[in-house]
Amino acid sequence: MIKISTKEIVDIHRYDDTKAIIVEKKPLADPSKFKAAYSVVDFENKTKDVLTKNAYLLKKFGTNFTAISETIPNFVQCDAAILYDRRVLVIYPNGEAGIFDRDGELSWSGYFKYHNEVVSRLALEGKYFWSICASENCAIRYSCQTMQVDLRIGGKNASTFIHPTHISTDGSDVYVCSERNKVRRIDGINFTVSDHLTFDEEIREYHKFGKYAIAVMASGTYLLEESE
Repeated sequence: MIKISTKEIVDIHRYDDTKAIIVEKKPLADPSKFKAAYSVVDFENKTKDVLTKNAYLLKKFGTNFTAISETIPNFVQCDAAILYDRRVLVIYPNGEAGIFDRDGELSWSGYFKYHNEVVSRLALEGKYFWSICASENCAIRYSCQTMQVDLRIGGKNASTFIHPTHISTDGSDVYVCSERNKVRRIDGINFTVSDHLTFDEEIREYHKFGKYAIAVMASGTYLLEESE
């Protein structure tokens, strides 16, 4: 593992097949505010270089990034995905969400909830996206077309996921941070769940990119190289 940051990470986003964007939180004198520092991590070269704000926004929100970033109150602390039909879906940690049309105009806003509990996080999978409901101990797959629940894995009284905190996908399988120090894998074909990695400390986020991964842990953020 290579430590790539000791600062608080507020966003991680795919850049291309061999790179990812990380956004670090740099505190200001006013404790209620912070400055965002944008970087791109090159997996092969093991380097981290400065990235412009506009390059980050373009990757996250697409070509209408200016209109979208001016509409939403905090564009770094939300998850976003460009859907199959070029709409953009945004979800905040409290479940607040918005859908922007192809012109970057807000067409819907509201909340995602499951059994009246907060649904958060966003991992895009083709015409579906995955989220988690920590209070209900489950991962939920939604249809991008209807925005309705398509599949649920786990449950309040099940041990599949225990207070999940993060969900991501590498395009084939889905990864859920659970039980504070575990990453569990949902098989993309048969949806069976198995342990993927176990750490000696709290794992807050896990993003897999081919044979590489970025893990946000209590002690810092690391670049991992895994066997495929």
